[in-house]
Amino acid sequence: MTRTTSTVFLAALLAIGAGAAGCDRRGSASGAPSPSASASVSRQQLLALGQEWVQCLRDHGLPRMPDADLSSEGYLQFPSQGGYEWKSDLRNHPGVIEACKSIEDRYPPTAFRPRAQLSSEDVRKLGEYAKCIREHGIPEFPDPNAAGEFDLTGTPLANGVPPQQMNTAAQACRQIWSGDVRIHDNGGGKK
Repeated sequence: MTRTTSTVFLAALLAIGAGAAGCDRRGSASGAPSPSASASVSRQQLLALGQEWVQCLRDHGLPRMPDADLSSEGYLQFPSQGGYEWKSDLRNHPGVIEACKSIEDRYPPTAFRPRAQLSSEDVRKLGEYAKCIREHGIPEFPDPNAAGEFDLTGTPLANGVPPQQMNTAAQACRQIWSGDVRIHDNGGGKK
């Protein structure tokens, strides 16, 4: 190849690469950056998985569950509609959560927007929440870790906390902490 031919060839490759970088998977121009949610799962696959979870929730008793949606960054979300607080409703129906867990388990780790860091005051309140949960019927419930998560691995609760027992204790302790409670276990659910 001559120098002129190789320069033209290189310029053509760069032009093709630049054109592809400005298009989405359907080939249309896209000024937005590519989503940060997942490189291994397409937006369409993520949205389909979210909608499959929504349909499962509806089929098991949450008929008002909103449709799945993707944020502009590509994260899965379920925007509330008409003032319906689906997260509260879902917490009150542990059987629905269990019935749809197999779908939820298929979400890639980056499906949702990363949670904001908890303050030291939040972690302190979660410690009080754990103490309250222990006082209300679940004496094995651990203190939160530094990230504010309750890790049940290696505890007698590792295979799950009976939902009715957890709901009763959580309701009694709501005045201490009413935010999200992140519990990690072996995925055993009810025992």
